[in-house]
Amino acid sequence: MNNPRLSASPRARRHARGMSLIELMIAGTIGLLVVLAVTGSVMTMGRQFSILGSNATAQSSAQIGISLIDAAGRAAGAGFYNNGKSICSTWNAYNGTAVVADNGVLMPVRITAGASGTVSDTITFTAGGGSHPLSSLPVLEAASGNSIKVTDAGNIAAGDLAVIGVPGSTTVPCTLFQVIGAPTTAASCGGNAPSCRVLVRNPNNGLNPNPTDFTTTPTYGYDTAGSTVGPAVVSRIGTSAGGFRQDAFAVQCNALVRYNAFTTTTVPACTANPLAFGTGVDAVATDIVMLQAQYGISASAADNVVASWVEPTGTWASPAAGDVARIKAIRVVLVARSRDAEGTQISAPCTNAASVANTGPCSFQDAAAPVIDLSGLALPTGKTWRNYRYRVHKAVIPLRNVIWSNS
Repeated sequence: MNNPRLSASPRARRHARGMSLIELMIAGTIGLLVVLAVTGSVMTMGRQFSILGSNATAQSSAQIGISLIDAAGRAAGAGFYNNGKSICSTWNAYNGTAVVADNGVLMPVRITAGASGTVSDTITFTAGGGSHPLSSLPVLEAASGNSIKVTDAGNIAAGDLAVIGVPGSTTVPCTLFQVIGAPTTAASCGGNAPSCRVLVRNPNNGLNPNPTDFTTTPTYGYDTAGSTVGPAVVSRIGTSAGGFRQDAFAVQCNALVRYNAFTTTTVPACTANPLAFGTGVDAVATDIVMLQAQYGISASAADNVVASWVEPTGTWASPAAGDVARIKAIRVVLVARSRDAEGTQISAPCTNAASVANTGPCSFQDAAAPVIDLSGLALPTGKTWRNYRYRVHKAVIPLRNVIWSNS
């Protein structure tokens, strides 16, 4: 019997030997190239997904931040207007530990400019709120001592905060106070009504200071007579447990933070973690690197049309009471940044349609648009602001309570 291995052809014997070393090297090289190509493609896709996710997060944060500012802005001044008039243009206020305002200008919204062009602004909104109506009650008898007699309508309870003032007056400040104890019924109401209620505001109790803490301490009453000023009203503006706030928005540690400026008088500091703030301070949106705001002012207090946009500097850094009445709106710019830096510079300076040059993206397109300057941001070594992607969100917020007061 023939041996098949011996009778096989030379070609068949060569195939039976397997692959040569050269063939293995070629195959290995081809395989390595395929693996490298696939790995590079996966890494590129992963990087793209990371960039997309980072951009989406930045955009979402900016939308959340601008919506919260918008909501606070539309409520600005709530509780401080009565029958189309401002209850006061200046006010006295005590937060329980310190005097907040001593015949100071009352602003439904205040913009505090950053220390330089590379630093964000801070916006503070003053408004009442809470679960009960923001009712205004006429004062029926001169507010002697700690007692204030008002009509028995309305819904003011123990612990509520209110302001007492003379609507339309430009010289008499209103005073913030807290109702201590449940209001009681009184039969004698200065001859101005058959019945009324008594609100008690004990000095040095709650948000009621010692009257001597203020430079001007009016005696409010039913009308003006001698040292009594009127007709005064009491306007409920919320409860002590957060119903009345001065909501402030600022940028710290690449986050938009919100805090109560009535009790926290300076912008709260933070650590490297944007969530590591003190009690009462919330990081409401992350990846925010710039906040810029401007006042929209009218030609006169009685006019509700915004004639121009101005920076919170010069005259408008600390506007007089008469000028505050001209502030009818604000506009806000929030700049969100992608979390990860790119290897190349992918963002360029923008010049808007009115030739306003920015070291960063554009905000609004008119000649008064706030300048965005990102050159002062803290960045990793070797990176500039241009190594990041940005999203800009803008809002024009009408001050409804201010506008309605002139209707």
